[in-house]
Amino acid sequence: MASASERRTVVRAACPHDCPDTCAMLVTVEDGRAVAVRGDPEHPFTRGGLCVKVNNYEQRVYSPDRVLYPLKRSGPKGNGQFERISWDEALETIHKRWTAIISQYGPTAILPYSYLEQIPVDFTHSLHG
Repeated sequence: MASASERRTVVRAACPHDCPDTCAMLVTVEDGRAVAVRGDPEHPFTRGGLCVKVNNYEQRVYSPDRVLYPLKRSGPKGNGQFERISWDEALETIHKRWTAIISQYGPTAILPYSYLEQIPVDFTHSLHG
């Protein structure tokens, strides 16, 4: 039988969130399951830091409370009532909402926010078409 250290490996990964930092992560995997996540100190921008969204990522990815399907609010905001919808409906809803926001307020109104670094100027210019 393999020892715990033989079953445990560290793999390099990129943060799955859509931030401009593109944080590098070191994920400890044991028996095919992530058991720890930490920032990669060799990443040139974040230098081993991870934002609060992914700091405990291995706990959230296996959580029984993790959302696996698109949900749409079905009651008043804040009361926690949601109904499952199709991926097509979810994407269409997002498309319509983002198109309306961009039409009314401009493309920077939906600009993602970065926790660790500055957003590159080239990125913000690309939003203007």
